[in-house]
Amino acid sequence: MDAEGSVRDVLFFGGLVLTQDETHPLAEAVLVRGARVAFVGSFAEAEARAARDAERVDLEGRCLLPGFHDAHLHLTQHGLDRSRLRLFDTQTLGEALARVEARAKGQKSGTWIEGSGLSMSRWNVLRLDKRDLDRVSPHHPVVLRSQDAHSVWANSLALERAGIDRNTPDPEHGVIERDERGEPTGRLLEHAAALLGRVIPQPSDAELQRALWRAGEHLAGLGITTVHHMAFEPTRNWRQLALAASRDDFPLRVWACIDHEHIEAVHALGLATGQGGSRFTVGGAKFFTDGALGSLTAWMLEPYAGTDTVGVTVHGPEVLRERFRKAIDAGLTVVTHAIGDAANRAVLDALSATRELWSAKGLRPRLEHAQHLHPDDVPRFGELGVVASMQPIHLTFDAKRIGELLAERRRGAYRTRALLYSGAVLAFGSDTPVADPDVILGLRAACTREAVDGTVLNPDEALSVGEALAAYTRGAAYAIGREGRSGRLRKGFDADLVVLSHDPHTTLDDLTVAGTMLAGAWTKPLT
Repeated sequence: MDAEGSVRDVLFFGGLVLTQDETHPLAEAVLVRGARVAFVGSFAEAEARAARDAERVDLEGRCLLPGFHDAHLHLTQHGLDRSRLRLFDTQTLGEALARVEARAKGQKSGTWIEGSGLSMSRWNVLRLDKRDLDRVSPHHPVVLRSQDAHSVWANSLALERAGIDRNTPDPEHGVIERDERGEPTGRLLEHAAALLGRVIPQPSDAELQRALWRAGEHLAGLGITTVHHMAFEPTRNWRQLALAASRDDFPLRVWACIDHEHIEAVHALGLATGQGGSRFTVGGAKFFTDGALGSLTAWMLEPYAGTDTVGVTVHGPEVLRERFRKAIDAGLTVVTHAIGDAANRAVLDALSATRELWSAKGLRPRLEHAQHLHPDDVPRFGELGVVASMQPIHLTFDAKRIGELLAERRRGAYRTRALLYSGAVLAFGSDTPVADPDVILGLRAACTREAVDGTVLNPDEALSVGEALAAYTRGAAYAIGREGRSGRLRKGFDADLVVLSHDPHTTLDDLTVAGTMLAGAWTKPLT
């Protein structure tokens, strides 16, 4: 009897097996016994080892791989967003406003309307005005989150409920955007968005559970078996996440980070990275160094083109050095959001200063996003042994803003191949709900570097299909200390598998997920 379920044999054959095991990259068959891989190799040997009543799965020419990781996402928010107003595919401000108006017509007066996917760049607008939202939704408070999740746009009723007016000061690490008269425009940057969060009705525990299961089932359908949760959510969500993900029937394994503000409490309780079971595991301590490019809050070494701003510093060098030490002392992996080149440098400096501490404890610090790098800082990833946790799909919608704001520095954007050459381990994810978690779209972005408008960003940084797959499997598994049981098809490893329609090395066109298995049980039945 396996700890995760009853012993049964499943024999996969009749297709291509991409093991992600560098010593034996290809195989004819895989035998699963219970929740683990029992054999990988030739069909004859696998069949000889299989029980007589084994379930036989003929792949019919399809491709079998280890299940994908999403190395950076916000799981509860992904589930909640799937039931909210989604604007990711809107091309104009007018189209977005029409969706808000339609949603308002179907809601009781006074009900909050929440949405996500706002993008000034995609809508080709320079300013947002609360009065546009007032026009289409005068009787419903509205709050729309930007695609990068670093700003929100609200109507007058929402601002009124939050007590935000011309006399409200900017909070620390946040900006209330104002017009020429000093009146709030409705756009709130970074920590200013929390002013609205205090008055927006919070989901109940039952609603959070439904959202988590909705998220898990959706991601499993995309071939994802393990997720790295990044903690940018209310603290109470973490308990609900732990409860859901600890269940044997939850369709994902979860490595869940904790906000760095709770390091002291976590240390006092004795919680540390890696604790937990095979399904739910305590992750690292999550830090934020800056904002995002789309909101002009990514912290840059030089001002954005045509501006005098270098973005926003959330956690500066002194805070990083001090808090990194506390996290490491607590046994927590340091996991840090950094998008701008100044932010990335500050994190690398702080990791260099604390290297003896985290290295002695066997911790694997991660730099989340690493989107814009000064050339001098690229080799430091490999030299220090820092995991580059990146989201290739972001370049598909960032390319336009990179051209507008960082034209002369575009070579520093999304240096995936350079980082790989530096010796850094790449771990890929999506940052959903910021971007679509479809791994196939991420693979395409990593390998083609093609943006939604057809432009190609730094094509010499493109990865091969094999290199990109490694970042979604064995690289991501290494990032959370699971390289001994996840990310490869090898005897004794978790039976977390994905079946693709065909070999992705031949073409990414029309590639689909045919089935997903977690711990030997189908989470997306094979079709």
